[in-house]
Amino acid sequence: MRSEIFLVALSLIACDAGDPNEARRMPKPPPPEDAGVGLAIAIGVSLDGKPAASIDTAKLDSVKPDFQDEERRAWRFSTLLGARLDQPGAVVKVTGEKGIVLELPRAAGSTAPEPVLMVSRRGEVMAALIEPDNPFPPYHGRGGRLGRRGDPLPRIAGVTQVDVVEK
Repeated sequence: MRSEIFLVALSLIACDAGDPNEARRMPKPPPPEDAGVGLAIAIGVSLDGKPAASIDTAKLDSVKPDFQDEERRAWRFSTLLGARLDQPGAVVKVTGEKGIVLELPRAAGSTAPEPVLMVSRRGEVMAALIEPDNPFPPYHGRGGRLGRRGDPLPRIAGVTQVDVVEK
């Protein structure tokens, strides 16, 4: 009898895995209907080593995006930072999460990839090179098991600093 009680108690202890909801992950809530910024954004900017006006939520809300769809908005860095980026040799150096730096050069030509600052409906901020004639190609996030090649153009998430330098 004693051993049976011991086995029952042992099985109850072994079956207790704690809070059953703790192991479950809650899905992210759906993004808002509009592609507005919605978050507090503050990105430091320097032009040729001199501090410039930062890119913040108010600036992004006041400037019309160069590219937009139902999921994202994107601004050319030349739209946000001025004509300095239109000069030959100008390169955008973007610092992202964990201090990673990515250089986004601007090539000549109307169809050449352009450096942009993108904000998703969820408020994710990233810098990327995009093709002006097809800024949001259909393969974004759709490769999966079909083995489709992802986006070949560079991008960096969690933008914290933008520096425009001469290359």
